[in-house]
Amino acid sequence: MKWKDGKKSIKAQLLSMVLLPILTLGALTMIIGISLLYTVYSNSVHDELAATTKMLLNSLDLTVRGDYQYVDEMLMKGDINITDSTMLYRIKEESNIDTSIFWGDKRILTTIESESGLSAVGTTADADVKQAVLDNGENYFSENIQILGESYIGYYTPIANSSEGTVGMMFAGKKKSLVYFEISKLIIWFVLFSGIVMLLGAFFSKKYSKTMISDIATINHYLKNISNGDLGATLDKRIEKRQDEIGEIGTYATRMRQNLQQLIEMDPLTSLFNRRSCNQKILSLMEKNDIFTVVMCDIDWFKKINDNYGHDAGDYVLKEISEILQNTVDGCGFASRWGGEEFLLIFTLPLDKALPKVEALQKEVREFPFSYEDNEFKVTMTFGVEERVESLMYEQLIKEADNKLYIGKNGGRDRIVN
Repeated sequence: MKWKDGKKSIKAQLLSMVLLPILTLGALTMIIGISLLYTVYSNSVHDELAATTKMLLNSLDLTVRGDYQYVDEMLMKGDINITDSTMLYRIKEESNIDTSIFWGDKRILTTIESESGLSAVGTTADADVKQAVLDNGENYFSENIQILGESYIGYYTPIANSSEGTVGMMFAGKKKSLVYFEISKLIIWFVLFSGIVMLLGAFFSKKYSKTMISDIATINHYLKNISNGDLGATLDKRIEKRQDEIGEIGTYATRMRQNLQQLIEMDPLTSLFNRRSCNQKILSLMEKNDIFTVVMCDIDWFKKINDNYGHDAGDYVLKEISEILQNTVDGCGFASRWGGEEFLLIFTLPLDKALPKVEALQKEVREFPFSYEDNEFKVTMTFGVEERVESLMYEQLIKEADNKLYIGKNGGRDRIVN
């Protein structure tokens, strides 16, 4: 009690003795802090939007080869139709960032809608944007972009083909009202915190400001790494555990990286590695001169499953088979969906140790009780097995395993050919 009474007494004395200096210092601290916070947050928004446009372009360039084309209201990259807004809406869901893809100055894919639900597809960019991005091939950032009567803070990046130059634009933006709301929340929090810090002293205020700026700089560096294509970048867990908007930004950035990595590296139906990721992992093994065994395998009579029970039943079989394959290679390799009902397994083992696992896998698939909508049926697989030989190039190694698979197919299926 005496300590508490004393504390109150000291507090009262300090307030009476230094109220004016504290208020003055506190006001200056809050003004400077708010200005710094606004600048840092604005820069963070700029970098976040820039990183988003670059990540979208990088994800398209990493997954699909070829030049961009816009034919019959379809956006093509090479021979692949990429007119799909799924990734754009996923980004909006995770980070409240609206994105658009332009062909020329015309918006052809977007998540932007008016309050009445009218899509911004078909709207065009302002003259300043066209000159900077389409004519000069430069990035363009503005804090006052009008779209369907709404003000946005936005960033434009040119989309270029190897021969034609700039053919379109990638846009990422946030509503100014949302940005200002987030900034206002940070400012209110900062003002309240500063009021407490004024009583504890300038030292704690300075220390916290440094921590906050450091965390924002860390997030900024993290986003820049991702924008440069480093999807293996990690963010300090301490930042994600922060109970404020900075922690939320860190969480959203991590989720966005994970979603992009999942989109680029994994097959969406089976959750196995896709063909591109598998190629990279095999090349990595070859560069390290590791011993491994390639197993090309295929579901027998898969078309009959689709014809007899429907394509949903086929998807069910692919998922169940994929789980069995993943369990088989767990701890000694990896599995990928090579295409359709064909899979590629890599055992980081020599042939004599990998072969028993393949035999066990064949038996497990053969005996698995597949059941879909009251239909019970059996499934078998055929396997082509090839051990890595130093004299074989990557493509030859895959081809040898594939040839053995087809020997097994032509020889009656449900076989292992090594």
